[in-house]
Amino acid sequence: MPSFKFQDKYQVKVHVHEPNPDNDQGTTLVFLTAIGVPLRKYSKFFATLTAKGFTVIGADYPCCGDNDPKLNRSVDYNYQDIVDDFIPQLLAFSAQPNTYLLGHSLGGHMATIYSALYDIPVIGIATGNLHYKNWSGRGKLNILRAVAVIKPLTKIYGYFPGYKISFGDKEAKGIMNDWCHTALTGRYDFISNLDSKGGSKGRGLYFYIEGDDYAPYKSTKNLAKLCAEHMLIPVSLPDHIKGNPHGAWIRDPEVIATKIAEQLQA
Repeated sequence: MPSFKFQDKYQVKVHVHEPNPDNDQGTTLVFLTAIGVPLRKYSKFFATLTAKGFTVIGADYPCCGDNDPKLNRSVDYNYQDIVDDFIPQLLAFSAQPNTYLLGHSLGGHMATIYSALYDIPVIGIATGNLHYKNWSGRGKLNILRAVAVIKPLTKIYGYFPGYKISFGDKEAKGIMNDWCHTALTGRYDFISNLDSKGGSKGRGLYFYIEGDDYAPYKSTKNLAKLCAEHMLIPVSLPDHIKGNPHGAWIRDPEVIATKIAEQLQA
């Protein structure tokens, strides 16, 4: 299995999913996961995309999922490290000029920032700017409550133990500190050379899922504004998909994969 070294010390395994040569669309999607969700959880999504002719490349974040050593308080990295080190090394595994960053939730934040800095096209799924003001009523309170829980847990453990509150698995302290900063301020001012109001670079295609309280339309719109060009597309999940739409789509990803294929082929 191919791999690369993050920060010159942590081995990251790279998973490459290729389509049937007879159906190859000549397009690569480089995938970034949500908080605490291992790459293997997206295997059905990747199979659906390759069946539609796309190459998919992905990796768990350093010291997460299939990567060793596992996260502990001695391991730390943040958004800037992912943008400067993780994403460019992962992109280097694409042999096709027609390459998109594809991110779910947290992965969409990272991919959008990279797009705004380096102009690579991005596709975001169920993602958005975390600022509590992008929610209303109880949703606003839920974001603030999440910050109030995440910050002390991260300080105590030296990493974020998402499994303690049924919010994924482990995540690096620096990642969660940046997550909380954006939730409280709406800003990404911890990223060098990024214009939080949007600049001249970045091309984004964003799918927001109707009924997704974790990434409502307003939050998706305000994340998309980092890109000079962006389009927001609503998605309605079939009735048989139960649970929180933010992650429930992963169990039956056909509708999301079809929407992506339709837009890229158009």
